[in-house]
Amino acid sequence: MSPEYEVKLADRGYTVEVRRLDEGGLLIVKLGSQSFTLKPMLNDDGSWTVSDTAANHSVKILKKAGSKVSVEVNGQACDFEWVRVRKQDEGTPKTTSASGSRVTGGVYPPMPGKISEILVKPGDEVKSGQTLCILEAMKMFNELKSPSEGTVKEVHIKAGSSVTQSSLLILIE
Repeated sequence: MSPEYEVKLADRGYTVEVRRLDEGGLLIVKLGSQSFTLKPMLNDDGSWTVSDTAANHSVKILKKAGSKVSVEVNGQACDFEWVRVRKQDEGTPKTTSASGSRVTGGVYPPMPGKISEILVKPGDEVKSGQTLCILEAMKMFNELKSPSEGTVKEVHIKAGSSVTQSSLLILIE
């Protein structure tokens, strides 16, 4: 599954899909029916150079506040708003609401990473502090523990799932 975003630019809405092409940093960005191959490179000064097949583009992030971003592209300022859209596939973690609120009883990762092992299933009784799953992040394995006693109601991940800090992994009631 490729990340998909809803982007609002100059009062127009766009659906943008981003897919990593390879480990070298190449991205395929699909905007409507058009696709672009881009290679973003972070510069020492914090700006970016984004290369497409025709030219290099200078990109600076001027201001970021939640989903609103101000950027400068080749010297020209631009404001836009974006929201990540998640399609729910089996094993795809649910995310928090657009307001960023978290679900009561939800277990969320402390950092982005990949789920390497799941130790519970729906219906399991768990104790506070019990390890629920293992998150691999920054070349370390982190035990994610139950915040409370209860019953596992839902498991929204599978081994190998990539997750972000807003991903609802497991719901305990």
